[in-house]
Amino acid sequence: MVRSFLNGRFENTAFCLLSPDGKTRLSGTGRSPSQGLRRGRGTRGPGGGRGAGNEGVIGAMEQVAERFRARASQQGAVVQDFHSFRQALNVASGDQRLLLYVVAPGEGRKELRLRLRPLMSDRDIVGRFHVDFAEEAPDARWREAVKGEGARTGFFVIRADPFGQTGSVMAECPLTSGVAELEAVLLKANASFARTEKRKVYSAHVAKGRRAGIYFENGMPYGEDRDADGVIDHRGGRGAVPGAEERRGPPSARRGPPRGERRPGERPRGRPRGRD
Repeated sequence: MVRSFLNGRFENTAFCLLSPDGKTRLSGTGRSPSQGLRRGRGTRGPGGGRGAGNEGVIGAMEQVAERFRARASQQGAVVQDFHSFRQALNVASGDQRLLLYVVAPGEGRKELRLRLRPLMSDRDIVGRFHVDFAEEAPDARWREAVKGEGARTGFFVIRADPFGQTGSVMAECPLTSGVAELEAVLLKANASFARTEKRKVYSAHVAKGRRAGIYFENGMPYGEDRDADGVIDHRGGRGAVPGAEERRGPPSARRGPPRGERRPGERPRGRPRGRD
């Protein structure tokens, strides 16, 4: 799918707006929303490509959204749930959101999911939190990674550490809490989080994690199948030892030298003009 969006090229991100059938393309394609919507270029984007910057992208998305109005109420919205608490904490850290962790007996989880549907779809809440429900097998030892929890069951608002390995409870309330009470707790916690959370600089964050020896063991092998042969490409090419880092070279479909290298005789990009 990624290759189809980038004319056969493989990258770690690709963008395209699709219709609800998951097949029909509603925009152009590219590495980002601004590229896919072609804002300011006069092509491919909804509305003829008028506008630029974030405002233009938002406007183009709103035009598409007008064509696909919601057909169901918030009561039918699906509430998020991860495979494990460990994964939820890691994703919450990466997205720099708070995690609403629900710890409840198995027989009560279905009712809680229904109760949370309108709340997690509320315009003041949606997109600001991740949600996870504790399961017996994968989450039996979740408390070992968290400090500050008091009750055995309840709604726990957890702030992950910068690398998603541990967390701390910012607030908690009982399972009997009403929607309005829980919403007030979430908004208060998020306001505090927004004031104190520093935005991550990706390159510096990755470098710091490597120096600290941070490693997240995933259920899928790391790396990318850049040449579409069905095998993960590690550094050094096929046959590299398991656990090696992914290969960083250019995909076979990319033309020209790798990024950062110049053709013979080509002037350096971004060099100030004038006398040397």
